[in-house]
Amino acid sequence: MGTERRQRQKANRQLKIQEVEKQDRRRNVTRRGALIAGAVAVVFLALVLIAVFMGDDDNDPPPPATVAAVVTTDATASETTDRTASTAATPAGTDTTADTTIGSTATVP
Repeated sequence: MGTERRQRQKANRQLKIQEVEKQDRRRNVTRRGALIAGAVAVVFLALVLIAVFMGDDDNDPPPPATVAAVVTTDATASETTDRTASTAATPAGTDTTADTTIGSTATVP
């Protein structure tokens, strides 16, 4: 009778060992899956934060417009003087228009 009891004990011990190994494998797979899911979540969160804080917004104000400086040269000043002098010298009743060349005027009846 001792041998049957001993056989049952060995069989029960083997079942217990197999159950413990099965639980260990399941725990390891669950832990590994959780670590991978956590790593994916961290990478996704990092990408979202980078996109939010480093991305280009369409709400940016336009850059300020640059204004070119106006430079008056001696040729421009003398052209203006010539036009006003020739306009003042024309008789009343005649219309003068400036031509594209400097200092020339045309009389229009």
